[in-house]
Amino acid sequence: YRDNKLHELRSCSKLLVSMAIGIAIDRKMKVSGKAISLDTEIYPVIEKIVDIRNEDNLLKIKKWTIRTLLTHTTGYESQMMSEKYIENIDENKLLDYALNYDIPYEPNERYAYNNVEPFVLSVFFQEAFNMNLKDFINENIFKKLNILEFKWDNYGIYCPGATGLYLKHSDFHKIGKLLLNDGIFNGVEVIPKWWMNEVTKLQLETPSAYKKDRLFPKIGIGYYVFISRDGFIFRDGANGQYIIINKDNDILITIMSTEEKMKNVTEIFRNII
Repeated sequence: YRDNKLHELRSCSKLLVSMAIGIAIDRKMKVSGKAISLDTEIYPVIEKIVDIRNEDNLLKIKKWTIRTLLTHTTGYESQMMSEKYIENIDENKLLDYALNYDIPYEPNERYAYNNVEPFVLSVFFQEAFNMNLKDFINENIFKKLNILEFKWDNYGIYCPGATGLYLKHSDFHKIGKLLLNDGIFNGVEVIPKWWMNEVTKLQLETPSAYKKDRLFPKIGIGYYVFISRDGFIFRDGANGQYIIINKDNDILITIMSTEEKMKNVTEIFRNII
């Protein structure tokens, strides 16, 4: 791998979804005549484009808000929308697949990591504002960071949100700088500072994801970032992609790799951090 080549970020893409939502909230972009907020309900915006045949699912989906999706508390049992689960599903039918997949738990009560939530947020965004989320991110984040080259193919007509973004490592590092510096890049506020404080704040503890033997155990989540020990916050992506920050010590580490065993990647820093 060389920096002049694009590299897949996998789930690190989720962080950009969170940043875009923060911009929309800060600008008070209107959904059905009302300013968007964390409490904005998802279903009224997507109602006309979905056919939810599972009545129990429908009752739960009607309770989903933007906050629900940003905290992975939609009510699914576990991950069911990563690459291996959807490789044989028509991309145009992924929303139907997701919303009719069994949702056994009540929303806003139980954390379960999934690719569904960023994808649904992307669909919501496009239907609410008539703009593909990828295009919004390009105009309002990438161009301000002088990120000129990227690849992010759609799932059907929608940005995947959860995955699929390719960047150069030097540009990936710029995203890390936004996370470390409260949305500021080269002295310019790209993401609202108040929102980045919310993104990196402990929103929910995640005991089901905690592994004490890891260098960066997942104690809890912000909005699509993980809160770890000793002031460390990170976003990871499958096959060894990482943004790791520590605001107290002004630390920023970004990693792009092709390593299936994620633990191997962070163990490199065991005797350094």
